[in-house]
Amino acid sequence: HSMIKEVDRLMVATDDMKRGLRSFGKYVPTDVVRDIMASGGEAKLGGRRVNLTVFFSDIEGFTSIAERVPPEDLVDQLAEYLGEMNQQIREEQGTVDKFIGDSIMAFWGAPAPNAEHAVAACRAALLCRERLTSLQEKWKEEGKPLFYQRIGINTGEVIVGNMGSENRMNYTVVGDPVNTASRLEGLNKYYGTRIIIGQSTHDLVKDRFVTRPIDLVSVKGRKTGLKVYELMEGIETVEEKKSRVAELTAAALEAYLSRRWDEAIGYYEKVLQLDAEDQAARLMLERCRQYQEDPPPGDWTGIYHMESK
Repeated sequence: HSMIKEVDRLMVATDDMKRGLRSFGKYVPTDVVRDIMASGGEAKLGGRRVNLTVFFSDIEGFTSIAERVPPEDLVDQLAEYLGEMNQQIREEQGTVDKFIGDSIMAFWGAPAPNAEHAVAACRAALLCRERLTSLQEKWKEEGKPLFYQRIGINTGEVIVGNMGSENRMNYTVVGDPVNTASRLEGLNKYYGTRIIIGQSTHDLVKDRFVTRPIDLVSVKGRKTGLKVYELMEGIETVEEKKSRVAELTAAALEAYLSRRWDEAIGYYEKVLQLDAEDQAARLMLERCRQYQEDPPPGDWTGIYHMESK
């Protein structure tokens, strides 16, 4: 405080402004707040086209967990989980768009440009998986329910900016790649995986991470096929077993799409010998055996049409 009344009022007002901005930054991405302040103007509706990477995550079976856990305890545990995941995303320069209950939507490449947005998103996903493993160990000791996370990542051209109305807006992204990222997250349930990325993301990160092609699918809402991949590990840290599974799965899917059923079956059986719990390999093996007995029509493209989200 100052002895001079006018200076004292200015100092108090400045302190109030800082406190208000800190609070504002908990509702809106900090980079967006900084951009608004630096512009000297007000936030306005509008967006721009940009190529970026979108991330969706969800907790498996959260509704059933909510039915058996007291609301107060669930809120505390969810806050711990979301806080830790938010930290991993921000450490990789991601923008957390919103929390939707137990779900997280984030993106890389805006508002701050990031030439390696796809790599950063994949790195964040693996960090989230690693941190969740630590949380699960902690929750197990505390007698709390365990959360299991599913993540979908996709890259493409979207519209990013302030969406909504003149008096209520949200800095977010819209476009088909966003919807696809959400669908990829849901595919994990069917294939028994934890992190699925789209073809466009895979093409940008394939030299930095070990991935394996899972299937050629048409997600709900799309007619065209999309090759989807499981993000397994960073190249520098991957185990030999995972590398072998990735190689065998790639060979198996190539044979499957070429209608070489016997060859594909052999590869998928080898995958299951390495990991008997591999749900994706088991599903594809069963599909190959069905086609072996009853081959698909001549115009078959290999696309598997998903009827649910």
